[in-house]
Amino acid sequence: MLDRDLSQYSFLVVDDDDISRDLVGHILGQIGATRIFSSQDGNNARYLAQMHRPDFVLLDIYMPQVDGWALAESLRSLLPSVVMIMITGSHLPSDFVKSMSKRVDGYCIKPVLPDVMRKALTGGVRRQRASQLARL
Repeated sequence: MLDRDLSQYSFLVVDDDDISRDLVGHILGQIGATRIFSSQDGNNARYLAQMHRPDFVLLDIYMPQVDGWALAESLRSLLPSVVMIMITGSHLPSDFVKSMSKRVDGYCIKPVLPDVMRKALTGGVRRQRASQLARL
């Protein structure tokens, strides 16, 4: 379970598809998030990440210019303790495996339901904490 109410966390949603990005933001709002920033591309996402230092980043995989995996690596170097969740329409097991090899903390397939989103966030926090403890 998350330690705090979701309104205490900040979120960055990155997806090139306007409808998907808005839907993820709406679902986050339904489960209690209030500080949600969104971006349609990697350059803007990096800018928003530097400016707002989000607790969670939710990324689409397949985007033009910079895919979610490359962006995840870039954002991870900027925000080493961020909880990174991939949210994608891909059902390919290879996409899941590649995502997890990029130190991603969670993975959801679109369309995401509120309960699934909450579980992904909670699981992501647990994986992030376990990873941090393992490095000590």
